Amino acid sequence: MRIGLTEIIASGLESAAEEMNASLIRTAYSPNIKERGDCSTAIVDLSGRTLALATNAPAHLGSTLLLVPAVLQRFPLETLRPGDVFFTNDPYIAGVTHLNDCTVCAPIFVKGRPVGFTAAVAHHSDVGGRVPGSEAGDSTSIFQEGIRFPPAKFCDAGEIRKDFWETFLLNSRTPHFSEGDLYAQIAANTRGAERVNALFCRYPDEIEDAITAMLDATESRARSAIRNLLRPGRYDAVDWVDENGITDEPIRLAVSVTVSDGAVEVDCSDCGPQLPTGKNIPFTHLMATVYFCLKAVLDPTLPVNAGLYRAVRVIAPEGSVVNPRPPAAVSGRHQPSMIFADALLNAFGQAAPERAMAAGGPAQGIILSGFDLLRQRYFVDYENCAGGSGGSSIRDGANVTHLHMTNTSNLPIEVMENEFPLRLERYEMITDSGGAGRQRGGLGVRREIRILGAGVKLATRCARQRFAAPGLSGGSPGSLGAYIVNPGTSEERRLRPTVSELPLAEGDLLCILSPGGGGFGDPRERLRDAVREDLANGMISRESANKVYHCSLLDDE
Repeated sequence: MRIGLTEIIASGLESAAEEMNASLIRTAYSPNIKERGDCSTAIVDLSGRTLALATNAPAHLGSTLLLVPAVLQRFPLETLRPGDVFFTNDPYIAGVTHLNDCTVCAPIFVKGRPVGFTAAVAHHSDVGGRVPGSEAGDSTSIFQEGIRFPPAKFCDAGEIRKDFWETFLLNSRTPHFSEGDLYAQIAANTRGAERVNALFCRYPDEIEDAITAMLDATESRARSAIRNLLRPGRYDAVDWVDENGITDEPIRLAVSVTVSDGAVEVDCSDCGPQLPTGKNIPFTHLMATVYFCLKAVLDPTLPVNAGLYRAVRVIAPEGSVVNPRPPAAVSGRHQPSMIFADALLNAFGQAAPERAMAAGGPAQGIILSGFDLLRQRYFVDYENCAGGSGGSSIRDGANVTHLHMTNTSNLPIEVMENEFPLRLERYEMITDSGGAGRQRGGLGVRREIRILGAGVKLATRCARQRFAAPGLSGGSPGSLGAYIVNPGTSEERRLRPTVSELPLAEGDLLCILSPGGGGFGDPRERLRDAVREDLANGMISRESANKVYHCSLLDDE
């Protein structure tokens, strides 16, 4: 197989996945997808191997790992017809990481023969369950989190199954959004199938061998990077989630990484047992976290395909918090996975000190919901208020950025105020929230939202409100996050990290403080020009410049 042709076909598959993703975002109806980009697209072969993935949220990588085998187990290959489309959202059967991440997939036919599947993953704003938005860390089983679908036929030879369609929409509080998003997912799959079909028709005799060579090349690159960048040995790390969703008992997330010749083993055996709450991490989400962290440390330009997966082995005992058994709830899995990623990156940083970075401050999630009298419909405002990433050995942490398992956007102010009975009154970075260090941690954000309607309720999901992002190599921890209602008034109240269906009165002001990232290195070693610039830009206070960074001469400037 010619190397150049393999690259052409690999690039064609990646471009097809990217085009699918762009199509999904441009044609979606909900703000969660068309504005925040909480979606991903993929191309998978008939054996279930991921060939290309275009993701705005690395967590969605997990949604492709079990997908095709789960479909073909129920719908044998010989029964598939052009125009068939399948739907699933169950984490235990199909590997989708939680019920909101609804996955629509379709077989790709070339000259009447199925050759693979396209898949479009989209976070739907609501899929039923006890809490609007269908995410709650205090759920006690997956049955409380929404409607569950194993792989089911959504379209039969191009005809939408109205019974299935209606069943799904009747179980959503926001069918006006979900209906449009489902059409967008179908369109994205159609676009991907057209592009893959063109590749197969252009290179009919070479493409199968090229795909094999592509996966082998990715594996070879990953193993070579492991040999060149990671020192052989065992590296341990541990981090903590604030509470388990119901009580104040923290969640311990521990990992041991063993680096050998061109391979990595990630052992999660020291993590605790599965929780009686929604903060369990499904196994496919765990795998996505491991793959993301390995790619980030080794080479961010590595293709995301099954070749990368071959270089790592993951041990996670069934029945643990990182590999729960059904019917454990999992809707609050995202924030614990962020903390697990910090622990895993800590271990990788020990193996490659030049690539080490401090822990970060994950987004503080909110779901505001209620009946919108102006628009005469139910609304669910799903937002993640970004925190700061940790400083690294070579640069400061990024300010107000989504970390690790998500890379979605913040919801634009204009969109939020146009779609929901809410008003944004304050939005600013928090001075001194980034941990001090030779490389400073990224800053968190303060976002204040005024409630403009009656009957609005709040659900939250977060981390780093009790256990700050630790610094590294002498750096200071980042600031803590918080939820505060009516700050600075006689009615001020600070909320516990996990609440669901908390009533908010019309006129209440909800303040979200996102946590900062940890600093890296001794703050006294930070360049004076960098301290001056931080002070001028409001990143740090004069007191911090003097007392933490020991730049006392700044008083005379």
